[in-house]
Amino acid sequence: MSHADDASERTLNGESRASTDTAGLYNVLGVDRDATPDELKRAYRRLALQHHPDRNPGASGRSGEFVRIQYAYDVLSDERRRRIYNRYGEIGVQMAGRMGGELLDPLVSSLLSTFAFASAAVALLLIAFFALLARRIDHANDWLFSVIFTPLWTADVLVLLVLMSVRLKDAALIGSGSSQSTDDSTSEQLEQDEMEEAAVDGEVPADPCPAPPTDTTPLLGAENSGTGPQQQQQQQQRRHRPSIHRRRRRLRTVRRCAEARVSELATATPMLYLLLLAGFQISLVLYLDGYVDWTIMRVAAPWFCIEAIHFVLLTLQLTAGLLRIKERALLSNDNPRRSTAKPMLVLAADTYWWLVIRVALALLVAAKLAGPLAAWSWALIFAPAYMPAVRWAAALFFLRQQLRAMSGDAEVLQNENAIVLACAAAFGIVSSFVYSFVALLVWKLSQPLAVRLALVLIPVFIALSLACCCCSCFGLCLTYGIEATVENEMFAGQDACPPCAAVVPTNRRIERPPSASDQ
Repeated sequence: MSHADDASERTLNGESRASTDTAGLYNVLGVDRDATPDELKRAYRRLALQHHPDRNPGASGRSGEFVRIQYAYDVLSDERRRRIYNRYGEIGVQMAGRMGGELLDPLVSSLLSTFAFASAAVALLLIAFFALLARRIDHANDWLFSVIFTPLWTADVLVLLVLMSVRLKDAALIGSGSSQSTDDSTSEQLEQDEMEEAAVDGEVPADPCPAPPTDTTPLLGAENSGTGPQQQQQQQQRRHRPSIHRRRRRLRTVRRCAEARVSELATATPMLYLLLLAGFQISLVLYLDGYVDWTIMRVAAPWFCIEAIHFVLLTLQLTAGLLRIKERALLSNDNPRRSTAKPMLVLAADTYWWLVIRVALALLVAAKLAGPLAAWSWALIFAPAYMPAVRWAAALFFLRQQLRAMSGDAEVLQNENAIVLACAAAFGIVSSFVYSFVALLVWKLSQPLAVRLALVLIPVFIALSLACCCCSCFGLCLTYGIEATVENEMFAGQDACPPCAAVVPTNRRIERPPSASDQ
C-alpha cells in the first residue's frame, strides 16, 4: 500500500477511521473549498517544503504530516476525486476505487438519475398517448390528432432537455479530466498498432530460454543452409516489408479518419434524430387531420431521412472495421484477399442487418397503404419483423451447440450454460411481448372491427409500465441509495450503536454491569 492510500485512512487528529468530513483536506492545505488548481498547487509546494522529512531529520511527526499533505493534494488536484470528496468525504474517495465507484461521482450519478427519471416520465407520457390514440381509433371520441399527439410532443421536449443536459454534463466531465478512460483506450490502441508493426518488422523479442535442439545430426553443407523454403520465405518477406509498411500506414490513416468522423457524428446525431422524428410526427398529424393531401411516402420522408443518416454512420463504422481487418491481414502470410473475404462479409452483415429490416418494413407498410401492395395480407407485410427473432434464436442455438462440443473445466462450462439459458429465458420473455403485439396488430389491421385497439396495445402498456417502474426505482437508488451505502461503509466493522462509537471515546463510555440473566 502506498503512502497516499495509507494516509487516506487517517483523519486530521490521527484516527485510523475515515470520516465523511468534507473540509478536512482543505484545512490540511490551508485553502478554501472553492480554491483554484493554482492555489492548491502553491499551498502544496509551500507546505511540502516546510514539512519535508529531509528538511526536518529530527522531527518524528513531520513525516506523517508530509504524507497527509501529499494525500490531500493528490485528492484535491484530481477533479473527479475532489467532487467525490466534496460530497462524501474521505470514505467516498476510498470507495471510488472499487467496483461501481464511478457512481460516487456527483456528475455521473446526477446524469444517470436524470436519465432514469426522464425515462420514467417518457414512459408515462407514452402510456397516455397510446391510451388517447386507442380511444380515438375505437371511436370513443372525435378529438383531433393534434390533441392526441400532445403527450408525444411533451415527451419530445423532455428528451430534448435531457439531451441538452447530457451534453453539458459530458462537457464538464471531459473538461475536468474524467475522459481518462478514453485516453487510456487510445493509448492502448496506439501501443497495439506499434506492436503489430513491430511484428511485421520481425522485431519480436527472442525467447530467453530456447528449447535445446532435438536433432543431433551434424550439419553437413552448412553453407547451403540458408536456401531452404523457410529461409527463402523470410527473405521474400523482408523484401516486401517496405511496401507492407506503406500500405499499413495508409490504411491506418484512413481508418483513424473514419473513426474520428464516426465520433463526431455520434455526438450530433441524437439531436438531429429527435428533430426529424418531431417533423415526422407533425407531418403525420397534418395528414391525419386532413390539412394536407400528401402521399404516404411524403409523410414518411423525415423517417427515411433518419434512416439515411443512420446508414451513413453505419457505413463509416463499417469502413473503419474493414480497414482494421485489412491491417491485421497484412500480418499473416496468407493471401489477404482470401483471408479477409469472410470476415468482411460477416462484419457487413452484422452492421446492416437491422437497418435493412427496418427500411424493408417501412417500405412495405407504405406500399400497402399507398396501393401498390394493397392485395397483400398484413401478415406478409410484417414478414421482416419476424427476422430478428429467427436470427437471435439461431445464434442462441449455435452457441448452445458449441458449448456442448467444448471440453474443459466442468464448473466453467456449467456457468456458461447457465448464462446461455438465462439469455434464452430473457429472449423468450421479450419476444413474447413483441410478437404478441405484432400478432394483435396484424389482426386489427386485417379486420378493423373485430378487435379494439385498446386490446391490441395491452403488451405495450405492460412493457411501458415495467419500464416506468424500473427506471423510477433505479433513479431513487441513485439518489438515496449511494448515501446510505457510504454511511454503512463508514460504520462497517465497528461496535454496536455506531453513532455512539463515533462520538464517545472508548475510555469514557459507561458500561452496563452484568445482570443475573446475562450470567
